[in-house]
Amino acid sequence: MKSAYPKVSRLAKLDGAQFQRDLEALCHARAGELLQAYLDAEVDDLLARVRYRRREPGQPQAHRDGHDRERQIFSNRGPISLRRPRVRGIEHESAVLPKFRRRLDSVDDSLNEAWLRGLSQRNCEPTLRALLGVKAPLSASTIARVNARLHEEYAAWKCRRLDDLELVYVWADGIHLGTGPDDERRVFLVVIGADRTGRKHLLALEEALSESAQSWSDLFTDLVRRGMNAPALLIADGAHGLWAAADEIFAGTRQQRCWNHKITNVLDKLPKKHHDDALTALREIMYAEDKDQACRDLKALATSYERSYPKAAACLRDDAERMFAYYDFPADNHKNLRTTNPIESIFASVRLRTNAAKRLRTIKTATSMLFALIQRLSKRWRRIDGYDKLMTVKLPKTLALRKTA
Repeated sequence: MKSAYPKVSRLAKLDGAQFQRDLEALCHARAGELLQAYLDAEVDDLLARVRYRRREPGQPQAHRDGHDRERQIFSNRGPISLRRPRVRGIEHESAVLPKFRRRLDSVDDSLNEAWLRGLSQRNCEPTLRALLGVKAPLSASTIARVNARLHEEYAAWKCRRLDDLELVYVWADGIHLGTGPDDERRVFLVVIGADRTGRKHLLALEEALSESAQSWSDLFTDLVRRGMNAPALLIADGAHGLWAAADEIFAGTRQQRCWNHKITNVLDKLPKKHHDDALTALREIMYAEDKDQACRDLKALATSYERSYPKAAACLRDDAERMFAYYDFPADNHKNLRTTNPIESIFASVRLRTNAAKRLRTIKTATSMLFALIQRLSKRWRRIDGYDKLMTVKLPKTLALRKTA
């Protein structure tokens, strides 16, 4: 049976590479036309009339005055030729392309992304110039100025209100990175919270000289001042300063000590030949279904180490009441409540970038980089397990704020 559609005979074999070049040139030219049309449309909106239309009563007493000379604006696809419209009788500044702007925001975003991906400020310029052209307005100082926007975003984020978040669980930890002068290595205090829907939010990222009670108290007080509620459970490591600040600020919040930190501390006080057995025993206690059984097993393990390894026994008994607080919350949430992994897993990815930088000399640069990296990672954060059970968790009703003189 013959086909009803006629066959089209190919006259010549198309050059695929030339087609791609022609297509990119066409798209680039149309992008320039679209941007030029947008600049002209801004003037139409400003004057409340289109070009060549007479002014009517009530419209601004201003008029068009032609265009500036043609100039080039650089985009990710190369230079775009534009002519800015001039206006007489009224102040005009384009929202999409302000005066003296030589590149589009997409180029600045590419600079930020290249720096965050691991390129140094010195290497960003030749790398992007190879893509954008030799005349692209790039330099090491340009990239430094563009990266300064990250700190402005961080400063605005630090002041945001938290009233719209009803936080149920909060994780807090201090992360040490190679930042600051050699004699003043800093620590970053990080707080992450999960709301009623199970979604996680970065609540605080602050640099400090140490994990002292004063540093954590200042951080928690700032969170409360911006509207944060008292969570049902705070999960953290064994830092005494953190617990002291939490007792002072979040009096009604339950406290859970991170099991990963506890296991590491216990193994550090045992000879290596006992590590495997101790790790197995500790994990059985951590994953026990019954709280009473877990407490009994912990006491029995501590008693077994009492004679030969008293430091390990003392470490097991230390802070035992904080080790099993998660049993008082929905079982489906236990996986996320035993440890500070929501923070540790984030910084496992962050360290890939900070290690590439060897050492971040300025705190401002380090803080901006960490904030930008975590914000990008947060787009892929999963909700905590058993988030549908969070509506049953009761929150403390009161906050014990730090008394000020």
